[in-house]
Amino acid sequence: MLTRFHKILIAALAVQVVLIVVMALRSGEPGAVQEHPLLPDFDAAKVTKLSIAGAEGAPVVLAKRGNDWVLASAFDYPVDGARVTELLSPIAKLAAAEPVATQASRHKQLKVDDTEFDRKLVITTDKDLVLFIGGPVGHRTAVRIGGDDRVYGVSGLSATAAGTTPRDWTEPAYVKIPRAEIARVAIQRDATSLDIARAATSWSVTSGGAPLALATGETLDSAVIDRLVDDLAAIDLATPADPKRDASKPTAVITIERTAPAPAAGSGSASPLPGPPPPPIVLDVIADGEQFWVHQRGLPTAVMVDKQRLDTVMTVDRDKLVKKPPPATGSGSGSARSPLPPPPSPLDLPPQ
Repeated sequence: MLTRFHKILIAALAVQVVLIVVMALRSGEPGAVQEHPLLPDFDAAKVTKLSIAGAEGAPVVLAKRGNDWVLASAFDYPVDGARVTELLSPIAKLAAAEPVATQASRHKQLKVDDTEFDRKLVITTDKDLVLFIGGPVGHRTAVRIGGDDRVYGVSGLSATAAGTTPRDWTEPAYVKIPRAEIARVAIQRDATSLDIARAATSWSVTSGGAPLALATGETLDSAVIDRLVDDLAAIDLATPADPKRDASKPTAVITIERTAPAPAAGSGSASPLPGPPPPPIVLDVIADGEQFWVHQRGLPTAVMVDKQRLDTVMTVDRDKLVKKPPPATGSGSGSARSPLPPPPSPLDLPPQ
């Protein structure tokens, strides 16, 4: 006998069966919500040029020269190829289900409009592909392919991955030397010259070819020398610069001599001898507003460096290298003023 409870169970089971059938039928429909590749024919290995524009400023243009990437928009300065791969690999894997917008009226709101966007990429293979990268859509990012009104929400890609400054694509250091390998620094400015050389446990300084004369009580300021050496051990670029700039009259010429690098451990010799020291690094430096133009002789590249990064090097002189002795002080109370005269004796007072 079927009770009311049994009838409820049978009805619930029937509803579940119907739902299963409906879901199975929908999964086979052409309009089912399934992710599909947005760029099925895109091959990152075939990209030869990449232009990246932000909301403001000129685009950054990267170009492939042989197997290497350079900044075509910044004097062909070398690019870190790994950063290009980090951008192109996710683009090759872009996938989405239904578009989050299909009308051009939504493009500005999602930052993927032809003129208002977070990023506009022009990717060149055998033809140009335009890709707009916009703002967040839930936990995804809005993207639109040029010439198509549909906007998709994708994962694995964001506007910040496509840097819009040359520095975003280059190694930060133009000069990078282990501090311990710097043996000597020579700075030539106009008719003045300073030579700072590493001694056994300290530094020695010559000026104009003669040892720096120290008065009684004066000492070299090792903190200033250490800061100068640190600044030359790692010179970071602000932006690439024209390496063909006329440097016949530089503001300064800086020569950095290095010791031979220490022998590698496990070389098989009981006491391996150091090899010859590497050739010196010679830098031509020209003051340019709030920056310095810096070119290492022998390299096809030059950079602009923020002035504060080389301020110690470019302004160093005898007064900054020498610590003065502390001023002399008076004895006893420590005051430099003359002592007060003693009070008069009663015998010295006039009669009343």
